[in-house]
Amino acid sequence: MCKICPKQKKALAFLVAIGGAFVGFYMMFSMTMKPSVAQKPIVVVSTFALYDIARNIASDTVEIKTVVPLGSDPHAYSPTPSDIATFSKASIFFINGAGFEGWVENLKNTLPSQVVMVDMSEHVGLLDNDPHYWLSIDNMIEMTREIQRQFSTLSPKNRTVYEANAYRYIESLQKLKQQYEIGLKECKNRTLVTNHNAFGYLAYANNLKNISIIGLSSDEQPSAKKMVEISTLMQKEKISTIFFEELIDDNVAQTIAKSSGAHAKSLQPLENITQSEFDNNETYISIMGNNLVKLRSAMECH
Repeated sequence: MCKICPKQKKALAFLVAIGGAFVGFYMMFSMTMKPSVAQKPIVVVSTFALYDIARNIASDTVEIKTVVPLGSDPHAYSPTPSDIATFSKASIFFINGAGFEGWVENLKNTLPSQVVMVDMSEHVGLLDNDPHYWLSIDNMIEMTREIQRQFSTLSPKNRTVYEANAYRYIESLQKLKQQYEIGLKECKNRTLVTNHNAFGYLAYANNLKNISIIGLSSDEQPSAKKMVEISTLMQKEKISTIFFEELIDDNVAQTIAKSSGAHAKSLQPLENITQSEFDNNETYISIMGNNLVKLRSAMECH
């Protein structure tokens, strides 16, 4: 007599099949139902200088989004509905302030109450309400400290990470400041001529005379009289270089350079960067280092 009759065999086979199906379903369910990963807080910044600080302090603890598209002039920027939707998801929105973002006042009343808007101009030293204050390395240090404080409030568990990263970043800024102090200490020419008045803080910090063709906004148009005055001054004081910004029209600077027998060269004000600079992992430190090389050459420093 067989130990297991045909009916028992069928029943056993059925149970084995059911069990196998259950195990397979369980394994598939376990693979698809992974524990959910908490989304990183979103932080929005309005200038490249703010972005560079934020990414150095945050490491990978927050998602940082910039406002102005790469390669665009921030003075001409206006937020799209898609941009505003992104701003509304932010935990912190760092703005430059001091009138730099002409669109921000209308935006303040439209953002959800949970979005913390930080006006960085309230945490730095200003010169005549000039919004290009990040070109003062001392101001960059104060900006770093404020962003570190804001991040620590946002995510207290990462406070030690933010403090350590801020310390390292400030150290690199202090080294950059020393390089500028030494590099621009002894120069044959101490007059900085630019097409746009974006370099006042850099000039002030390094005891340079700052002359610009147009004012604080890059969309201004200079008068013919102003252009003649600048050209005459450059010839009289034997100034060899007029600087222009890469992201705005250089026609005026090129015209004055031609009439005065000087050279027109680009200088990066770090309001924004180009796609190429981004792809090459350029930073505030590296770009300011490149600016220093150009300044030393133009001003005949030794």
